[in-house]
Amino acid sequence: MNAIKLLQYVVFFCWTVFSIFVILEIMGQFYRPQRGKKKAENVECVLVSVANYKVKKSLLECIAYTKEKLDNHLWLLVDEGSESIPQFQENSLVIVPASYRKDLIGKGRAINYFIEKEVQPDKWYAFIDDDHLILDDSFLYEIPYYEERGYVAMNPVLFPRKGKSTLTYIMDFIRYFNDLTMFRFFTGFLKQPLAGLHGELLTVKGKVLKEIGYGNPSIVEDFRFASELVRRGYKTWQSNTKVSIKSPNSIGDLIKQRGRWFKGIAMEWKYCPLLMKEITGLKLLIWVLGIFGSWAMVPLWFFWKPLWFFWEPAFWFSFPGSLYYWVIYLYGVMMSKKPYYFFLIPLFGIFESISAYAGLRQKGFVVIDKN
Repeated sequence: MNAIKLLQYVVFFCWTVFSIFVILEIMGQFYRPQRGKKKAENVECVLVSVANYKVKKSLLECIAYTKEKLDNHLWLLVDEGSESIPQFQENSLVIVPASYRKDLIGKGRAINYFIEKEVQPDKWYAFIDDDHLILDDSFLYEIPYYEERGYVAMNPVLFPRKGKSTLTYIMDFIRYFNDLTMFRFFTGFLKQPLAGLHGELLTVKGKVLKEIGYGNPSIVEDFRFASELVRRGYKTWQSNTKVSIKSPNSIGDLIKQRGRWFKGIAMEWKYCPLLMKEITGLKLLIWVLGIFGSWAMVPLWFFWKPLWFFWEPAFWFSFPGSLYYWVIYLYGVMMSKKPYYFFLIPLFGIFESISAYAGLRQKGFVVIDKN
């Protein structure tokens, strides 16, 4: 088999697997979260931050916004010696001692300390980062309904807001569409976080937090927590609440961010239950190989008959995934109000794939600039 033929099969495989995910996820559109009649009163928000110069401005913005938007108790969770700790009441500020569990990493270390010291079994805890703005309080009305039926955790829908880079703002809409499709299907429709959970407004019952904890060293602590929920058969839902997330300030920061996710998930893959392992394994594989299926290679595809001409089965296997790709980024371009970015859309798949390779070279927990 020559190199061109092999590459042809790789491209076909990537887009076909992507298409399968898209078709399955369309089923998730039948899912709609339910609400109770009253707002939950047993919910506390936990803002986790490195509190350094890279996030100082966004941290202060997040604190002010959250206090204005929600009446719930707000904890601030930071490491001892952090540079930019805002003034907080003593019963709302938790400082993680430098001597605590040095084997743990970043955000997971801080949350594990909070679980040990402050979490109460009968309360719910909503974790937010220092760049999050919670756009509505739907999740507070959903919690009573799902708590009564034995659910223990939920995720919201993420919606990007622009940082310093229009390019990364457009690319971040893949997170919004993934929440509307993949996460809605697994976390909501199937009631199991088989594709993982993201830490943005991850909301968990205190009893389950104390049972599972964040005591495993991981640079993707929320994914590892999701795998433990799946292993124990706990039920989850996806909320109607939208959370505004700040997009990375540069393409370099986006690659670092995505790279950490890829490396972390790859490291945690072996701990996943079997079905979650299969789903995650396919996602990791097409993440790596996606660079060969990028739309930037369309000029070459034109000469590879099975991948281009509409009367070939391969074209139709690939079509749903490729259409999804274009819908995501066309929407992002529309939201940016800068139509000339349309011409960069073929490159976005390459940037996402490059992050996978870059992630394997990263060391430690990467914090990007959010100011």
